[in-house]
Amino acid sequence: MKNKWHLALIITLLAMLSASISACGNTDASQPSTTANPGTAKKTGNLTCVQGNLQVTGSTALQPLAKDVATAYQQQCSGANITVGGGGSSTGLKNVQDGSSQIGNSDIFADKHKYPNLVSNQVAVVTFAVVINGDVKNISDLTTQQLRDIYSGKAKNWNKFGGPNLPIVAVSRPAGSGTRITFEQYVLGQKETITGNAVANASGEVSTTVSQTSGAVSYIAADFAHKNNLHVVKLNGVDDTDTNVVNNTYKFWNIEHMYTKGPATGLARAYIDYVKSPDVEPIRQKQGFLDISKMSPAALAAKTPENA
Repeated sequence: MKNKWHLALIITLLAMLSASISACGNTDASQPSTTANPGTAKKTGNLTCVQGNLQVTGSTALQPLAKDVATAYQQQCSGANITVGGGGSSTGLKNVQDGSSQIGNSDIFADKHKYPNLVSNQVAVVTFAVVINGDVKNISDLTTQQLRDIYSGKAKNWNKFGGPNLPIVAVSRPAGSGTRITFEQYVLGQKETITGNAVANASGEVSTTVSQTSGAVSYIAADFAHKNNLHVVKLNGVDDTDTNVVNNTYKFWNIEHMYTKGPATGLARAYIDYVKSPDVEPIRQKQGFLDISKMSPAALAAKTPENA
């Protein structure tokens, strides 16, 4: 009987020891990890893969780059779903402010008083151009004053500037367009005051309208204009070359931003970092964007508001 009691005690102690070891093992496994779950965030070179959904809206000028980079990111990162739309810079800022988008693309700096919680992530430089319809012969250069006359409605015919006897058809962008705001601020130096004229909502619409409307004039992302064989004119005698943009001799350009509500985190942070990374430089070049790092300090200062 005594031996049986000893055997039962030994079995009980062994069972308790086994349970204790098992419990310790389970406790260690359930502790939070100090590193990201590799299934959720995985870094390879300049690319950090994060799973989740991301909504990007705003600038139609930045949209082609944003879309191409989103495609490249998703091809390499399973579980990431990035949707890129347009709507214009003001729409992008509004959407990220109200939470309907996680990133708002903008050609312009956000008003700090209107959007105090938005954080700018500068990703590239975009060049814009003034374009005219092919029927407007003998016009290869327009001055600031001539464009002011056109977009105030004062100039009615191209013959006023040495062109053909052809009515001027000024095509604008919507009031909230970053392209329009850049045009008004750095080309006209004043607001457009022309009324009753055509308004094109996106780059594709500008291209179609200018191409098909005799006497038309408008403004658009320079790369888009060249790729669609639009007639690009000089501004005050200056071409829209990269060199002229880098030193700010050519004035019609701006900094592209990807705004987030508060500092970017998660998939938004990974995507924005990828947009700016060396890996994406071929895509940026293909889309006609310049790297901010290549701009002269004076040029960047000229486009940065004092309260930015």
